[in-house]
Amino acid sequence: MIKTTILQKDQPVLRQKAKPVVIKDVSSPEIRKILSKMKDALHGEDDGVAIAAPQIGESLRIFIVKGEALAMAGTPTEGKELKDLVFINPEITKISKKKRTMEEGCLSVRYLYGKVERSEKITIRAFDEFGVKVERGASGLLAQIFQHEIDHLDGILFIDKAEDLQDLPPPAKDVKFVFFGSSRFSNIVLGELERMKYKPLLTITSAKEPLPLEKLKELEADVFVVASFGKILSKEVLNMPKYGSLNVHPSLLPKLRGPSPIQGSILTLEDPGVTIIKMDEKMDHGPVVAKQKFKITPWPDHYDSIEEKLGIAGGRMLGVVLPKWIAGEIEAVPQDEKKATFTKLIQKEDGLLDLTLGPEENLRKVLAYSTWPGAYMMYQKKNGKEVRLVVKEAEIIDDKFTPTRVIPAGKKEMNWQDFLRGN
Repeated sequence: MIKTTILQKDQPVLRQKAKPVVIKDVSSPEIRKILSKMKDALHGEDDGVAIAAPQIGESLRIFIVKGEALAMAGTPTEGKELKDLVFINPEITKISKKKRTMEEGCLSVRYLYGKVERSEKITIRAFDEFGVKVERGASGLLAQIFQHEIDHLDGILFIDKAEDLQDLPPPAKDVKFVFFGSSRFSNIVLGELERMKYKPLLTITSAKEPLPLEKLKELEADVFVVASFGKILSKEVLNMPKYGSLNVHPSLLPKLRGPSPIQGSILTLEDPGVTIIKMDEKMDHGPVVAKQKFKITPWPDHYDSIEEKLGIAGGRMLGVVLPKWIAGEIEAVPQDEKKATFTKLIQKEDGLLDLTLGPEENLRKVLAYSTWPGAYMMYQKKNGKEVRLVVKEAEIIDDKFTPTRVIPAGKKEMNWQDFLRGN
């Protein structure tokens, strides 16, 4: 069977506004064949999440989202068959004013990646592959996919909107590596590597269980890759691979060494970035293989948003570095010890806000600790009782730190003004 070709950016059909499908023709052999070709093309690409009809040369208002993309987007899929979603003649019915800058690529603009501002939420109305009218809301990754594909139907490519475009060539397929990571940051780094078609020989996700030393030796890996793994690896383990072990660290080393570099960058307003080092037995101490500063907007932002952006950036950096490192094209450079700064292991009590401090400092705490442990304050109610409030969102108004969304102990998240009215 001949694989369906995905057209690249210089093809005129990708710049045309696609025509609506006549709904009574949805069940026709012609439309069924187009849908089949689209699915074939989409599933032929490991890193593809969706495809629009113009990408296979059909100027029709159809796009398909791969079933696996729903799981990636956080849609509950356990126990369910991951079916592709077909959208015919989609129309946007709602779109949020709140936007977010997100990393993006495209099957029709191969190996170019950039940052695109997209609305955080969107609702579309369309017909499914059986001609039934459907309406679907989406947020996060799925909202991004919907907007990207509807742009395709309007003759717009993501590169028309993107900033900080990077050309990342296809990876070398013969890199043998073991991946160590035990956090969300680790998963994001590995996910990006896998989208670049790097597959680890073995993935170790538990920092509590003993390492399978004999198995690691038997694999004869070229390199070990470590990203936010909650265990110090011994010199014996680090030196096991032929080309040593590389660590992906979300700060511009030697600044912000230690267990909480992302929180540290938010609290201190250090420039965000990623460093890849060749590991030695000291924490975050080894020589620098690659380092890059990244512009993040807004800055600072909530921890999970920055973690995601730096994880994606780190995975892509690593994808470029790995074949060059193994080929001996990169010389690691020792860190400047005089410039080293250190972060600490965050404790629950670190989230306590001190309202006698400057408003900026407390706002940065809200952002840095938004995932864990949560920034919190003690508030005295009108009846004299004190209640613990987790501050989810805040802003500075008239030079004063002002909560905007809070969670009172034992209650649901609410607007700050609503809380004040009842307390």
